[in-house]
Amino acid sequence: MQEVSGKLDRLLSTGHDGPGKVRPSKASLKRRNEIIAAAIQVIAQRGIRACTITALENETKFARGHFSYHFRSKEEIIGLAFATVGSDWATIQIQASTGGSARERLEHHVRAAVGWAIDRPDYYRCLMNFRVEMIRDPDAFRPAATIRQQMWNACADIVREGTAAGAFKPRLDPSIEARTIFATIDGMLMYAAMDTAYCPPTELADLVWTVIADRLGATPS
Repeated sequence: MQEVSGKLDRLLSTGHDGPGKVRPSKASLKRRNEIIAAAIQVIAQRGIRACTITALENETKFARGHFSYHFRSKEEIIGLAFATVGSDWATIQIQASTGGSARERLEHHVRAAVGWAIDRPDYYRCLMNFRVEMIRDPDAFRPAATIRQQMWNACADIVREGTAAGAFKPRLDPSIEARTIFATIDGMLMYAAMDTAYCPPTELADLVWTVIADRLGATPS
């Protein structure tokens, strides 16, 4: 997860700061961050294709010149919105990397992912809309495939470690189980978001972990 977070942070640090700018001022950074935050809100509420400069003008009340001064293009703003949301998710996952055993660490990661989606609903909806766009166009966010593979690899390593320790009895290869874990989390979160009667938010992490633990044949902690 450290590697994933580092890649996303590098994306965030490569932004355009306007003509002749070498080091942006605090005011410039604040304005850039406000524009990126507005893009996240627009994408979360209306989707990526609705994230136009006009929509961002309406959201921020900034004059159009601010956008061309701080960014090269609308696409750069959208890319930085993706990096911001992804970095926030990765940070939560790094903080969850605690526990002495692979089983404990995996449980912490699963619960952190569910908790992030519940606590940061706009970020979660934004990330879901980015994923829809990547289904339409796999090249829409070129770093995404590498980042996704890194996350799968990290999860697969935990499954391998837990299997070697006797904590897991996976049905399939750890690389497939890792993808299945991500699919389970995504699917259950999406269903819970659409059907609020499905499971109370306070119990959703318990339910998701129960399904994943059963899938892996996890021994009791």
